[in-house]
Amino acid sequence: MPITLNVVHERSFSGTRRRIYQLLAEMGTSADAIWPFASQPFMRSPGPLEPGKTEEWHSGVHAVLDVAVPEEKIVWRFMNDGFDGTHGFYLESDAKKTVLSHRVDAVVNDNEGRLFWRRLEDSNGRTMEALFDKLERVLKR
Repeated sequence: MPITLNVVHERSFSGTRRRIYQLLAEMGTSADAIWPFASQPFMRSPGPLEPGKTEEWHSGVHAVLDVAVPEEKIVWRFMNDGFDGTHGFYLESDAKKTVLSHRVDAVVNDNEGRLFWRRLEDSNGRTMEALFDKLERVLKR
């Protein structure tokens, strides 16, 4: 029986949507300033973000860029077996702050997908908190 996931982590930042989007778009490149775990690298294919072409790898996740709208969102489509859906970053303005959300929206289809999510679930929460903490520090520079 499939399981539907809707997991959201979010935080408000004092940086602009433009700056935060830029930092997110640079993750996995030589300019990456916000990925929190050097021992568990975030890697992506070289070049600019290009839907359908740019790939990412981290924490056992393999995904292809689904949508990239400057200052609004970067959404990746999971390529892992048994896991159908997306994860991505969404930016919204709130007064003088920017709200950054990371959302996992997926359907877990089989045992392989369930095992994948079981391994990823805890690290996803820790990673988002550490990423948000590092982003906050970078924005204060």
